[in-house]
Amino acid sequence: MSDITAAAASTTASARPPAAAAASTYLRYVRSEITRGWRNTRLLIFTLVMPIILFGAFSASGADDRLGALTVAPYIMISMASFGAMNSVLGTAGGIAVERSLGWNRQLRLTALTGPQYVLGKVATRFTMAVLPIVAVFVAGDAMRGVRLSAGTYLGAGASILLGLIPLAAFAVWLGYLVRPENLQAVTGGVFSLLALAGGIWVPVENFPTWLADIVKLLPMYWSAQAGRAVLEGGWIGVRGLITLALWTVVLGAAAGRAYTRDQLRT
Repeated sequence: MSDITAAAASTTASARPPAAAAASTYLRYVRSEITRGWRNTRLLIFTLVMPIILFGAFSASGADDRLGALTVAPYIMISMASFGAMNSVLGTAGGIAVERSLGWNRQLRLTALTGPQYVLGKVATRFTMAVLPIVAVFVAGDAMRGVRLSAGTYLGAGASILLGLIPLAAFAVWLGYLVRPENLQAVTGGVFSLLALAGGIWVPVENFPTWLADIVKLLPMYWSAQAGRAVLEGGWIGVRGLITLALWTVVLGAAAGRAYTRDQLRT
């Protein structure tokens, strides 16, 4: 992590850094984190390559076959774009948990990078990298299944997917401060699978029993994928979707804030 040290180091904790120095340090930190992400082969496989492979496997069907209001290929395209973006954003948990175990977050407190900037930097990095699988799957949709949309529709769908992932970013921060690194893989593996199921990624929600579909629609992951599909349908997720996402963001954000505060006091 020497490259991050060089990027983040500026002033000691005994002197409060000027706002410009703090902002500059934060931007250098985010840039270094993005560079590290590009070097992480495992991350790129799960967030970039895997969604494309799954899209190719799940989207083969008749041209007129439909899932809900969409034909199969556009529906699966949004699902896999959401899946790749979700993996990227939820990866925030792993980054925080590992660096806590190494004491790296304590080292960063000796620089101009503040604690909130550290957390925000992790989230911003993962959201930036979440754009990659969205674009990749959209390109695959065109190349493999002939899904062609207007530039505005692509932008609207991608932005809507990212908007729907905001509460999951708060959840990832909470998880990163809650779970020990040695347990993280087992915990996140099950959690990621459940979230993908709840988002209608593996099985379309339209195929769920009514009672289960009603429960799923109370969860944020459903509205992340649905937000992208709604744009393709010419609409948006509506007031219910926005309220659901906002409530989960507040609840999970509060949980993440408490976990962060406890960690700061402990260390």
